[in-house]
Order: sequence, then structure tokens, then C-alpha cells
Amino acid sequence: MLMAFIACAYVMFSKVGQIRLGQDGDRPEFSNFAWFSMLFGCGTGAGMLFFSMSEPLIHFASGWSGGNPFLSSEVKAAVATFFEAKQAALSAGLMPGDEGFPVPNDLVADAVAGGLKLTIFHWGTVAWGMYAIVGLSLAYFAFRKGLPLSMRSSLYPLIGDKIYGPIGHTVDILAVFGTIFGIATTLGLGVEQIGSGLVSLGVLEEKSQTVTIVSILLITVIATFSATTGVAKGIKILSELNTWICIVILAYFLVASNANYLIASTLTGLGEYVSEAIQMTLWTARSPEERTWQGGWTIFYWGWWIAWAAFVGMFIARISRGRTVREFVFGVMLVPSMVAVLWFGIIGSAGIYEGIYGADMSIYNTAVNNWDYAGTLYAAFDVVTPGAVATVAKLAALVVVVVFFVTSADSGTLVLGRLLSFGRRPPVQQRIIWGCCWVRLL
Repeated sequence: MLMAFIACAYVMFSKVGQIRLGQDGDRPEFSNFAWFSMLFGCGTGAGMLFFSMSEPLIHFASGWSGGNPFLSSEVKAAVATFFEAKQAALSAGLMPGDEGFPVPNDLVADAVAGGLKLTIFHWGTVAWGMYAIVGLSLAYFAFRKGLPLSMRSSLYPLIGDKIYGPIGHTVDILAVFGTIFGIATTLGLGVEQIGSGLVSLGVLEEKSQTVTIVSILLITVIATFSATTGVAKGIKILSELNTWICIVILAYFLVASNANYLIASTLTGLGEYVSEAIQMTLWTARSPEERTWQGGWTIFYWGWWIAWAAFVGMFIARISRGRTVREFVFGVMLVPSMVAVLWFGIIGSAGIYEGIYGADMSIYNTAVNNWDYAGTLYAAFDVVTPGAVATVAKLAALVVVVVFFVTSADSGTLVLGRLLSFGRRPPVQQRIIWGCCWVRLL
């Protein structure tokens, strides 16, 4: 992952950065806003919503398998002691501000920054570097050299015309499997969060297998229909819609929670990440407990990004014709990373703030004790703005996750069609077949 990031950074700042992904006269097909929206809608959007509040909270306070390895034992002990004292104070009838109610010390503040920097690490530039290097390879050889927009084309400098034979077929088939595994993970998270949203809104009493199947069927029908309209219509329109709703959700937390705390925590977490990024990237678990933690978090994420790189890389290449190499790498690696900083920084800090200073432990318990990733965000709405406003916020979040589900399945259908059509635009019938396959797969 680090090597992919370094390679992309080198290309961006070198003289080849001025090369255009296409003919010299080509210009971008999509506006910057539409381009960035599609990067998220078909990239990490569903996962970012799923982990938006729960992951920063877990890295801040959870002791699972030793907890956040980048926090000292003293800091972890201070966090555990604080929440034990807070739970006891609430049980005794005390409220924040009352005499005897626990007040967080500087060690707890260190843990907040540590939780945010680790989340940013998992979703930031290193992750997007893997997508960028694959997408750049495909876009260059497809649009500049006239080769098919397919994974095999990136190997042309190594094996030449053999990409048209068994080796090339094998590469594309492996890319198909990687795409399927990556999308299955993302769509699985999306279905889980849809169920949690319906339960939180009172539409369902509890999540069930029947509800999950019906949700998959309905949303896959929408995704399949969207896939038949092409990138410039279905995916573009849905992605732009989701971007605006996500901006509203961020504004909601800034207004409803403590904006000063959210901004300060985000900046502090970003600063710590920038100063420790290389150390975190090269850190390797040593003890059995650390290996369990790293396997469950960082390696899980890196495996997810690598498995999905063929799909996301090819989709990014498809929507990036006409951009320069420098513009492509900058847009794919840095802009999404900064959005991830804002997203996890603001929403994650809101959950942490309520956990520390609020009179309700439900957000903390949902994430840290119950490990309910999908339900944490919905629980936060009820705590921050109980009543009708919370209902509206839940509906907005539910719309976002449904659209992310649709755009992920939609773009996956298009990419798989291209892989099996030797880089050509897949026929409508094939897109419908792949849309039906998502139902069976999930």
C-alpha cells in the first residue's frame, strides 16, 4: 500500500504529470463536482457512512484485543477509568456539571486525537493510492495508447500482444473475482445499515432475514435500471444527489453539536496523522494480541482496498478521460482523503463529544460495548436532536445509504460487463444479468 502511494506521488510531481489521459485535445467529460461525487458514490461512500461514527469511537475507547495500538497504556487506562466513573455518576443521579461528575483529563483528549488519526489512516491517502495506481494505468493505456479499457491492458509493456491471449484472459477473470468480493463486502454493509435505519425509524421491530432479502431485491432492481442508463445519467445524477445530502449531514452535526469541539478535534486528528503517517503505515504487529487487532482492522481494510482496486480503478479510469496525470492523481488521492478527514472528523468527533460530555451513554454503548457499527449513527441522531429533527436526519442518512448501495452495484455491473466484453461497453442485457447476480451473491 505504501509503495503504491509513493509511486503515485512520484508520478504526480514528475514531468509526466502533464501528460493528458487521452489525446492532447481531449478535455474532461464530467465537471469536477460530478467527478468527485462519482469517486465517492462508487468508491468508499457506503463504507464511510457505515463506519462514520462507530470507528472513531471504537479506536478511542474500545479495549478489544488491546485496543488502539497507537495509544499508550496510560492513555487507554485513563479512558476506561473515565467512563467507569461517568457510568457510576449517572447511575447515582448526577448530571454533567454537577459536583462529583467526572471531568476528562488531558489523557482522554489524547485518546480522542488517537482515535481520529487511526480512522483517517484507514480511509485516507494510502487507501486511495491503491485505487489511483490501478486507475491511472488503465486510463493511460486505454485513452492514450488506444488499448481496451480492461485490466489486461496495464500489462502491455511487460507482455506485449500476449494480453490478447490466455494470460490476458486470466488477468481479467481474476479482476472479476476481486470485484465481486469487494462489492459483496460493501453491499453487505449497506444492507446492514438499511436494516438498522428501518428499525431506528420504527418501520421494523427488528432486523430479519426476510427484510434483508426484500431490501436486496428492491434496491438491486433500482441499481439494475440505473446501470442500463449509463454513467452520464444514472450514476452521475445519483452521486451528485448523495454528495449534497452528505454535506447537509455534516452541517447538521456542526449546528446540532459543539462546532468548536468538532473542528478542533478534526484539526488535531489531522495534524497527528500527518506527523505519524509513515510510522503508522510501516507498523507491524508483534504480539498475538496486536496481530489479532491488525488483522481485524488494518489488514482487513488493505485487503478490501486491494480486492476492490480493479473495480474502482477501472471505474475511475472510465470517468477520467481528458484529465492530466497530475490532475488525476491529485483528484483521486488528495481530494477524497480531505473529504474523509472532514467526514470522520466531524461525525466521529460528534459521537465522542456526546460520549464524554453528554448525559446519555447510548452512543458510547452502541459503538464500544455493542459493536453496532450500523446503529451508532442512528442512535446519535436521537441523542443530539431527539424528536422530529432526528427522524428527518435518519431519513436523510437512509436515503444516502440506499443511493450508495445503488451506485456501488450500478458501477460494479458496468465494470464487470467491460471486463467480460474485452473493454467494450457492455450490452444492456449483460448489465441486467449482472444486476440479478448481486441478489444471488448477497
